Amino acid sequence: MKSILFLLFTIFASFTFSQTNSPVLEVTVKSLTDTLDGAVGEIDRDIMGNLFVADFGEKVWKISPWGDVSVFSNTMYGASGNTLDVQGNLYQAQYYGNTIVKINRYTKEVTEFAHKGLNGPVGLTFIGSDLYVCNCNNNTISKIDEAGIVKEFSKSQLFNCPNGITVGQGGNLFVVNYRNPNIVQIDTAGNATLFVKLPASSGGHIIANKGNYYVTSFFDHKIFKVSYSGTITHFAGTGQPGVKNGKALEAQFAFPNGIVAGPGKLFVNDKLNDPNGGPIRSVIREINFPDLTVVLNQALTNGGIEELKKSYKTFKTHELFKGDKTEVEVNLFGYRMLSQNRTDVAIALFELNTESYPESFNTWDSLAEAYMISGDKQKAKAHYQKSLKLNPQNQNAKDKIKELAQ
Repeated sequence: MKSILFLLFTIFASFTFSQTNSPVLEVTVKSLTDTLDGAVGEIDRDIMGNLFVADFGEKVWKISPWGDVSVFSNTMYGASGNTLDVQGNLYQAQYYGNTIVKINRYTKEVTEFAHKGLNGPVGLTFIGSDLYVCNCNNNTISKIDEAGIVKEFSKSQLFNCPNGITVGQGGNLFVVNYRNPNIVQIDTAGNATLFVKLPASSGGHIIANKGNYYVTSFFDHKIFKVSYSGTITHFAGTGQPGVKNGKALEAQFAFPNGIVAGPGKLFVNDKLNDPNGGPIRSVIREINFPDLTVVLNQALTNGGIEELKKSYKTFKTHELFKGDKTEVEVNLFGYRMLSQNRTDVAIALFELNTESYPESFNTWDSLAEAYMISGDKQKAKAHYQKSLKLNPQNQNAKDKIKELAQ
């Protein structure tokens, strides 16, 4: 359906074009901050783009989208996993204190949220108003209600210091271990099954993003991408510890742990061990994806619709982007083309979307609208009917079919 927004978000891109106009797509890594004083816990991000980074000690850093660093709180006791609620308040696990505290987003007041029943709490995530917690020290997952009452939700021999947790496909939880490379799926009843085993010695934290999971491997100095179907891709990091920027697979990470997604980006914190026995430091790394809209627009400028289609297919089959959800980006770009009276380009984009997402009623609705604008009522009606079949509640399709029948 037509959106009033033509751009959902702005993504910084890193790509070039060869002499044949074929895109050379790259994921790039850079350091967002200078070194920070402390080790590495988890990272979360608010809607303004600020990062909240735990240092596994006393501090939680607040880092602006531009890399400006301030101390959000310095009264923690082993600040490990964290997550934000819908109001923007930070829930911070204290590994050594066996507690979860709530830090008010405005006043920074720290209050205890839960403690009884926790044992080495690390990763946190919300489902609705319930908070789920990884207990590293007794290999369980706890569920905490709004009142702070802790109950055991899942226990399994598949857990070995469960460390990172996220909500993924089907509303299930996905947990990654610290002491082995298992990623464990937990259904809504608390039943645990092995999802995949990373080709690594350990995990770290995990985030669901763009239709995939991105997972840090702490002791292997790598980032992995895992599709919803379980396909594992080595996504970033050579495996040699260090802080080297550049192309994702040529970059170096040092004990990467926390991970969070932003528009077109991932953020990771690295632990920097001093070989001479000095204090532990950390640094925030930024992983940048190419912007598909920019890639397609450049291809269109260079070679027209056929080059646009070629670039789209190159992107969709690229090892680093295979499985990425692109429906919204392509749909918005199509409507931008409609707003510029480039209906033929919009039709091409919407057709690509229906090929990639044939079960989405919205892709067919958008294609129908483009054909209706072009004057091809027969195709418009057929595609509206397809959309309505996929979603019988699509009132827009009902109205347009009735309009086309007049």
